[in-house]
Amino acid sequence: MASIRKRGKTWGYRISYKDISGSYKVKEKSGFALKRLAEEAAREAEVELQRGSAMDKSSTTLLDYYRYWIKTYKAGKHAQVTEERYSTIERHLQDYFGEDALLTAITRTQWQKFLNDFGEGRARETVSKLNSYVRSMADSAVADRIIYSNFTTGAVLTGSRPSKDKIKFLQDDDLSKLKDYAFQKASMDAMWGYIVVTGILTGARLSEIVGLTWADIDMDNATIDINKSWDYVHGGFFKDTKTEHSRRVIDIPTELVDLLKRLKKQQAELNLAQGYRDKDQLVFRNSRHIVVGDAGVNKSLKRAEDKLGIANPITFHGLRHSHVSYLLANGVDIAYISKRLGHANITITLGVYSHLLESTQKASGVDVRSSKCHVIDICLGKVWAKTS
Repeated sequence: MASIRKRGKTWGYRISYKDISGSYKVKEKSGFALKRLAEEAAREAEVELQRGSAMDKSSTTLLDYYRYWIKTYKAGKHAQVTEERYSTIERHLQDYFGEDALLTAITRTQWQKFLNDFGEGRARETVSKLNSYVRSMADSAVADRIIYSNFTTGAVLTGSRPSKDKIKFLQDDDLSKLKDYAFQKASMDAMWGYIVVTGILTGARLSEIVGLTWADIDMDNATIDINKSWDYVHGGFFKDTKTEHSRRVIDIPTELVDLLKRLKKQQAELNLAQGYRDKDQLVFRNSRHIVVGDAGVNKSLKRAEDKLGIANPITFHGLRHSHVSYLLANGVDIAYISKRLGHANITITLGVYSHLLESTQKASGVDVRSSKCHVIDICLGKVWAKTS
């Protein structure tokens, strides 16, 4: 409620309120010739508060609003790795702009200078992610009538583009050797073998693979339902897939079905002997009832590549790229590949694998962007497909 008072020959109002950060502040204005004019101005100010404005726009800092926006719209709604990114972005904003930089004072030029500075020595994808978060925050500030335009509009992204050799993948011969070796070594004590073969033949992310339960495997129809993933970074638990489009059902080849049947039999026999019951029914829980994480799988993968004499070894994520390379080399439709990878649209797939697409077309003469070839069964060295 506003208080109206007279000072000398003029009238003024005073309103106490909580700002977006929860701190008590005061909005006041004087110099009105009549009490009625001060009352009308006070009512307008109170209406502005009810509409969600931060009231005293001159005192709302960039960091105050960023924290408010994160708390209101983001916190507790995403995976932990994403939640950790919020505080990282806050730190970068604080380091560059300082604690007291007013939100209304941030201009497009200042924001571009920040991006230019931030992009030094960083990948363009990292710059893009930060810019997208702040752009959404600024959109919210516009809607809250704190600023009148989004200062990130038209920002030029800086940072280095990924070079072609950063997307590392195995050629068909090495991929075939690795698949055969992992197939041979796979056991309850060497769960990495099962995981690596699954990665080669599905192109799925590691978190998606180790998050599979037996209910997700349809042996009869030779499909895998990827509907969740596993957080092996923060102690091990189910979490959402990377994006909504990452939820997908994919075909798997007969040899993977046979391998998973073998694993299921071994797992059931061992669990019975040990008197162990897995309430989560995870496919890739090993003999010690542990789900192997990124570090463990990559360590075993590196040993296998060294053993096989693979000159240009890759990490597990490189198996995803190798899967794409193999499908492209066999003339598989890029739209099918995009859905198989769980990308939101074909543009994303083309953006990531454009150089693979170009090199494949030069080598084979096949334009997979217009191909009507769809995989129904995949195994290294051969692709059975049908033409729609």
